[in-house]
Amino acid sequence: MSKPSKGHVGNLGLLNPAIVVLACAGALTILGLTVLLSASIPVSADEPYQFIERQALWVALTLLVGFAVSLVDLEWIRRFIWLGYALGIIALIAVLIPGVGSLVNGSRSWIRFGGIGVQVSEFAKIALVFFVAHYFSSIRQENRSFWRGYIIPCSGIGLYVGLIILQPDLGTALVYSVAAVCLLYLAGVKLLYLVPSVSVGFAAVVALVYHDAERWSRLTAFWNMEAEKAGDAYQGWQALLAFGAGGIQGVGLGNGRQQLSFLPEAHNDFIFAIVGEELGLVATLAVVAIYGVLFATGVLHTRRAPNTYHYLLASGCVLMITVQALLNLGVVTGVLPTTGLPLPFISYGGSNYMTMGICVAVIVNAGRAWQAPALQQSKRKLKEIEA
Repeated sequence: MSKPSKGHVGNLGLLNPAIVVLACAGALTILGLTVLLSASIPVSADEPYQFIERQALWVALTLLVGFAVSLVDLEWIRRFIWLGYALGIIALIAVLIPGVGSLVNGSRSWIRFGGIGVQVSEFAKIALVFFVAHYFSSIRQENRSFWRGYIIPCSGIGLYVGLIILQPDLGTALVYSVAAVCLLYLAGVKLLYLVPSVSVGFAAVVALVYHDAERWSRLTAFWNMEAEKAGDAYQGWQALLAFGAGGIQGVGLGNGRQQLSFLPEAHNDFIFAIVGEELGLVATLAVVAIYGVLFATGVLHTRRAPNTYHYLLASGCVLMITVQALLNLGVVTGVLPTTGLPLPFISYGGSNYMTMGICVAVIVNAGRAWQAPALQQSKRKLKEIEA
């Protein structure tokens, strides 16, 4: 079998960007399970391994679901996208109903089926990405128009974001908003429309935080973390202490002290601090580098897309992973105020892990679909394939 020429993008084997993204997710998962074993044991003395067992079960389930998603025809899915979008809205409304949605850490974001909790807003990320990709591939030449290229898609995205804010879950809403703005820009929406929207959105978030005493107190504590280290800035301050204690080499796996009731949510939102304490600066930089590689290879991967639908679909999946990772890393390192977001593939949490896994599966699926036939480098500009 002859090798593909330099003018073609074909099966690149292990150098295929989709395989690199999959490898990055796998490496982060292994690290996450390892650190979770250390961080979660002190949480429950009666059942010290319950978190690692549950997470391992979610990983196994995600592998099965992800394998199925990686094989399905992405074009065939398009006939069900509007149904999926509608189901996402119904689920986000249902979770707000007392008795249906469960209140966890002040947010009504969960629906429980027996002993299993599902965070609806996580799975809705997939529906939103498919909606944006399908919509803009359908309007094609009108993507720069005010009504069809801006108002309609923003209304569809805003409905999801608004329902998540009502839970309230501003952290997840922020992930949606940042990823959506990036997708709209990639879809060709005019900056003349996007820039004012971002400004208005930022002002709205500030207003929401200002009129919420708890969140405003948390924000002001972030501005003066050392003075509020025993109050609202407690989590952030303890995370910084963990990084300081770990130094360059770390104190050793299982020897960290922050998970011993010092750092709340050590196995979840703040697990990166445990990585810093136990494995040191080298490990934390490695984690950041892996997310960087995942983003860079994902971006390179989208350049091979044969049409707008595939391009925005792969881009949306890459953005959902990396935007959330960036926000979590910013919170844990004291750059951003606390938002309550898990670190993709590392933090404990089945809903987020499966959602991120499905995003990787879509990227892998797209890479498999784009390999045959090979695309000529000279024809890499986005071009719709007519039926």
